[in-house]
Amino acid sequence: MIVINVYSQNPDFLWRLSKAAYFLSQIENGRGNDERKKSLVYEARDSAQDAFSIDENKAEAHKWYAITLGSIGEIEGMQVKIKSGYEFKDHIEKAIAINPNDPSLHHLLGRWCYGVYMLTWIERKVASTLFATPPTATIDEALKHFKEAERLSPGKWKENMLYLAKSFIEKKDYSSAVLWLEKADALVGSSQDDKTAQEEITKLLNQYRTYA
Repeated sequence: MIVINVYSQNPDFLWRLSKAAYFLSQIENGRGNDERKKSLVYEARDSAQDAFSIDENKAEAHKWYAITLGSIGEIEGMQVKIKSGYEFKDHIEKAIAINPNDPSLHHLLGRWCYGVYMLTWIERKVASTLFATPPTATIDEALKHFKEAERLSPGKWKENMLYLAKSFIEKKDYSSAVLWLEKADALVGSSQDDKTAQEEITKLLNQYRTYA
């Protein structure tokens, strides 16, 4: 507590604290400790918010704030998830303006566009009750951001390759989708995100390989 008090006005410390709390929340999630996960996600959000409140030019603060908003939306349900969508996008775009060479930011913006494009009918109805102008995005916008993430970090990111493939599937360009699925499948990954992505990659390859 003493250490945190000393650095409570240091934005670089605060966004790192946010990042650490977020990763701890994911560990607790794996353990099935939902209440501890929820508490840590909110702590992560507050630390990131404190960081950019002190210095709005900290791209990492905006990024981790957006990431934690996404997690809170998953915890609190559809209405909160949709309601926080504009704020998520706003902070990712602020982070990109500060640090345009961070591939993770372009991937996150692509995920936002993809998620909005894939909203179900009921989710769109909820969005229309929350906003005078509900969020919209095209699959081409999502694809553009995933391509930029790949350009900045070529051949290294299994999950981004998966979303490139999923975007091409939505465009019914199955041969391009299979190309990216095969690239992703060949990439060795070790993180939990990689393992989760690999499960979907294998499933989609089995479904679309004949289109190659």
